[in-house]
Amino acid sequence: MSNPADNPSVSRGQSIEAALKQLLEKPPKLHGPKDPDPAAENDRSAEKGLVSWGIQPSFLELLIKMVSPDKLTLETGSGLSTVCLAIIGSEHICVSPSPQEHDRIRHYCREHQISTERIRFIPMKSHAVLPYLDTGGRKLDFALIDGAHAFPEPIFDYYYINKHLKIVGILAVDDLDISSVGILHKFLITEPAYQLVKTDWWYALKTGIYRKVGDTHYPLDWLSQRFNCRYPDLSYLPFQARVRERLRPVEVKLRVGLGRVPGLRGAYHQLTAWLEKGS
Repeated sequence: MSNPADNPSVSRGQSIEAALKQLLEKPPKLHGPKDPDPAAENDRSAEKGLVSWGIQPSFLELLIKMVSPDKLTLETGSGLSTVCLAIIGSEHICVSPSPQEHDRIRHYCREHQISTERIRFIPMKSHAVLPYLDTGGRKLDFALIDGAHAFPEPIFDYYYINKHLKIVGILAVDDLDISSVGILHKFLITEPAYQLVKTDWWYALKTGIYRKVGDTHYPLDWLSQRFNCRYPDLSYLPFQARVRERLRPVEVKLRVGLGRVPGLRGAYHQLTAWLEKGS
């Protein structure tokens, strides 16, 4: 990749702030209904019905404060955040399976005199790329998880990105209001190796920003994770079964006690039947 000093991201006389303002005032439509279907790559009809699923403007305004041209950055997914990182001029890795989106990003940047020379577009799904990602020996300064949202894709992205993210690096996760993504936030806020910096809002609290402050290390496997402190977590059980499991420590004593009192044997049999029904 070229040196940022030799490869200005935006045209001379245009500031990063001005380029971002222009992007936000008239955001390009970068996402198509047929993306990332390879068969649609040369299909002109694929350009119909384009939309902008871009991340919220408030996050992009934060992004230009968090990232500088000397940083190594990565995102899963592509869109306005990719254009923003091109404006900043960081050495960037964009992993998304849609070459059509990549072409639209290049086209917008070319029209607005924004260099994309420092962006490495990888038109593949993240689960096929991240396990073998070559960063040239460098650690990531910033990463954004905003690719596939179906479970367990965001968890998979985190697992491999965490290995590449430097301590003091920043991790952002978009669309926390989707349950399959929000579960990652629930884990990260219990993880000592990460600190919640901010939950960015626009229409909703949907983007989490976290700073990595240490290595993730679990010498006792799941027992070392605060996320599992509620063990045994019985929330997956029906109500009666949950009650039964919570009462199990005293159940045997209660049964024996009731069974020994002649006048309470009926209650003993009723309790036994109710508990067994819930099992």
